[in-house]
Amino acid sequence: MVEPIPASSELNLPPPPRRDPFPLLWESLRRPLLLVGVAGFLLLLVIVGLALPQLPGQFADDPAGATRWLLTTRNEYGGLGTLLNGLGLFDLIHSPLIRGGLAVLGLLLLIHLGEQVADIQRSRQLPGLLAAAKGATGEPLPIPGSGQVFRSRSGLDASFAQMAGAISRRLGDRFDANPSVLVRRAQVSEGGGEMRWLVQGHAWAYYVRPLLLAGILLALAVLWGGVNFGWEVNPPPLAPGGEFRFPQRELHLRYTVLDANEGQKNGLAALQVELGDASQLLALGRTHTARLNNTTIRMESKVPGILVESDSEVNFLLPGQVGAINRIGFVFPAAGSEESVLIPDADMGLRLVRLAEEGRFLIETIAGEGGAVTRSEISQDESRQVYLVRGERAGQQITIELRLLPAVTVRVRYLPGDGLLWASLALVLTGIVGYVRRPYFALVQLGPWPEERSVLVVQSSSPEPLAELEGSIHIQ
Repeated sequence: MVEPIPASSELNLPPPPRRDPFPLLWESLRRPLLLVGVAGFLLLLVIVGLALPQLPGQFADDPAGATRWLLTTRNEYGGLGTLLNGLGLFDLIHSPLIRGGLAVLGLLLLIHLGEQVADIQRSRQLPGLLAAAKGATGEPLPIPGSGQVFRSRSGLDASFAQMAGAISRRLGDRFDANPSVLVRRAQVSEGGGEMRWLVQGHAWAYYVRPLLLAGILLALAVLWGGVNFGWEVNPPPLAPGGEFRFPQRELHLRYTVLDANEGQKNGLAALQVELGDASQLLALGRTHTARLNNTTIRMESKVPGILVESDSEVNFLLPGQVGAINRIGFVFPAAGSEESVLIPDADMGLRLVRLAEEGRFLIETIAGEGGAVTRSEISQDESRQVYLVRGERAGQQITIELRLLPAVTVRVRYLPGDGLLWASLALVLTGIVGYVRRPYFALVQLGPWPEERSVLVVQSSSPEPLAELEGSIHIQ
């Protein structure tokens, strides 16, 4: 007859000890693979975000406008757009994935930075172990810090005195010629005591390596400040003579075009930037970057445009527009883009079309309703002579000027503390030097063992120096 095995409660066995979850969590967080994984995930999000259109910054304080823009953009991508919008990839800077990822990455970097500071402290404390009290023979000395330590203990078929001299000679032959390696020696007690050697290689790298993580953390802090307190405005391209206002940030952009002067065919064209109580005038160019009130203004003049104006008091009217104006500018973002303008006093209209050839436009003059159509191409500033048919000046000839001026694309960004990014870059480049050479240490203990033998204990911060050191002191 087989009797059942009683349960542990019936045997009065003590419950198994509960494992402390904190060391397990700490070991998981300090793994380099986790840091690389989080950084790679954020990099992937940024790459995807750069490949997708992003919500213009001027909609950050306009929920209705932001919703319309997001819905329009989402529909352009079909079913995939719903997923991309749900992940916040059309508004990457405010995406919860980016905010959460930056927070986790910052935490992991702080943990690894703390580990590197602990390595510095351990490197400073290691020389003190040479004078530590002697314990049991063959017992490894406790290494301070929480970093990984590789240990080896072996018995040698040679006396303590013979091995002490051999190890000293071999360590000297191996490391004394290297200025980056420091070898210290100490004897705990006379006679049957214990001999100890401490080898520290490239210890300077312990002090340089934290600068890399400190630089990355500083850059993350700037980015975090930009996500929470920064702002960005990306208005549509400004046509010649156009303007843009963003009252929430007291921003006013005005594309100023002055009348042509004698000897200056194209006149003066510039961008007037007003931000708060400060203002600046930026001359047109291919690319121009300026700073105003700690805000970066980047201006590009790559999109073609045309300014239509007259040398007399004649007004222009856009189709569907109520009020007339005496000067009007147009933007032509792509080949085939077209715009129309009416000249009520001359009972005619102009149709402007950008051609595929760089810098060339088609101009159509339409005289009255159902009137004659005249077509021509232009590639530089030109004028058109028209006759007024209405008002007191009927029959008078006037000149319509067509001036080819580029539209202006402006990007205004405020990133608090962006000047610290240069300091961050300097820290990162300096910290990389600490990874050119790998710092290490090896603590060697030699003690007597009965019957004219000896025991050798070697502790090292990495297996490579440990194997190299063991090989250098091996007795054939």
